[in-house]
Amino acid sequence: QVLVDTVFIEPFNPIIGAQYVVLGEAEKYEGTGVMIRARVLNCVDGVNVALLQKAISGQRDFFRERESKQGDVAQPADTT
Repeated sequence: QVLVDTVFIEPFNPIIGAQYVVLGEAEKYEGTGVMIRARVLNCVDGVNVALLQKAISGQRDFFRERESKQGDVAQPADTT
């Protein structure tokens, strides 16, 4: 179960049944779940979800590749 705390983005009047993308901090929640403290909440109704997923996947691939290249950068040799 994931709960979304909207206190930082009030007033928030959700459209019941709409799809949202939430950006925020995840915290363990008492009991059996996680709470997201929402900082940004965007309604994505009408968005091509398959295309959005493809874009997110491409972004993740980019960041993974960038991280692996940073790890491959040779450290300067100790010249002392």
